Amino acid sequence: MEYRSFPDERADEFDAFMRYAFAPAAGPYDPEEADDHDTIAETRGLFDAADDPIAVCGHHYFPLRIRGADREVAGLSAVASPPEHRRQGNVGRMLRESLAEYRGRGVFLSTLWPFEYPFYANYGWATASRYRRLTAPPDQLGFVDDLIATAGGDAGSFRRLDEDDYTAVKPVLAAMAERYDLTMDWTEAWWRERALQGWKTDPFVYGWERDGEIRGLCAYSFDDDAEDADGTVMRVTDVAVADDEAWFQLLRFFRNHDSQVAEVRISAPPDAPLLDLVEDPRAVDCEVRTGPMVRLVDVVAGLEALTPDPRIETAFSLSVADPLVDWNDETFRVAVADGAVAVEPTGNGGIDESEGTEPDATADAAIDIGTLSQLYVGYRSVDEVVRGGRLTVDSALVADLRALFPPRTTHLREGF
Repeated sequence: MEYRSFPDERADEFDAFMRYAFAPAAGPYDPEEADDHDTIAETRGLFDAADDPIAVCGHHYFPLRIRGADREVAGLSAVASPPEHRRQGNVGRMLRESLAEYRGRGVFLSTLWPFEYPFYANYGWATASRYRRLTAPPDQLGFVDDLIATAGGDAGSFRRLDEDDYTAVKPVLAAMAERYDLTMDWTEAWWRERALQGWKTDPFVYGWERDGEIRGLCAYSFDDDAEDADGTVMRVTDVAVADDEAWFQLLRFFRNHDSQVAEVRISAPPDAPLLDLVEDPRAVDCEVRTGPMVRLVDVVAGLEALTPDPRIETAFSLSVADPLVDWNDETFRVAVADGAVAVEPTGNGGIDESEGTEPDATADAAIDIGTLSQLYVGYRSVDEVVRGGRLTVDSALVADLRALFPPRTTHLREGF
């Protein structure tokens, strides 16, 4: 088997994999009927001796805010294998090769949106953020009129955004990054080809501005065939705001579609205020949903990229279990001092859960790679993972680990 780039001239083969994996009800792929939306991912394949692809995937590279700094992250997508090649270890091998590619590029964190959480958890990825799915009749959003200006110059204005607005939306993304870790710093290509375009249907993308400055933006579409609704649904797939006022202004914008839709469904930040503000809370559904998953590609590089409080001074051994790559399945010596982290493999090996072996008995702490990744981005706290039995640690070390991995509010919005 050979893992390598998917040839551009064989793009139809890649697209056929995508159709069968993610839209089989549409029938076999027909290049004559294909849309003109090109992927911005770097496509890869695992090829057999006859040069036939037996598994494929795509790689996106983008900056995410991680503990106060924007870091390049690898977004894994489009993982697919045809039925005749499934359950033969091909996807696992391709994932291993992908991590090796990321590591060679100097990228130490990977993220993905799973089709099934347990599937990717078996390979070391773990949930990284949550979001709220808010569902309300538009008339329930009328409370915003008492909170914000709704007329005149103070109310600002709404307008549809296009390719020329990339620079204008950047301050909104910067404000989101200050509130939520894992916020993506969009490139211009991402704005044009991902934010303004959809897989099957392009969304409407609108912004709210005041005094010539964009303060909030949203992407949405309409669904006339939702089986669980009594009429047309407005599906808001993305919301980015500079502050709460911008959030309330966008709610006003959604409310103003009351003549067109029976229901508004919003994918919102995990702490977006709504439920306690509406007139009838029982008329509104507020679901907490898990979002994408993350995984440390390289434990050494990832931990050494941390910039902890200079007052933290500690040293400990950390045994890590990684089911996919041996460079992480190891016991590491970690030293924290003067605002820096130094990490060195000890050569004692990690936790081989597949063999049922015990953690390194000499280690001060033992953890699996997925849980370590959650601590790394701040999605879970040290106390949470200890209570959940995912971190075995000497009690004297717990306070140091709390200081090294303080929890953060995470919110990765983008699909890829």
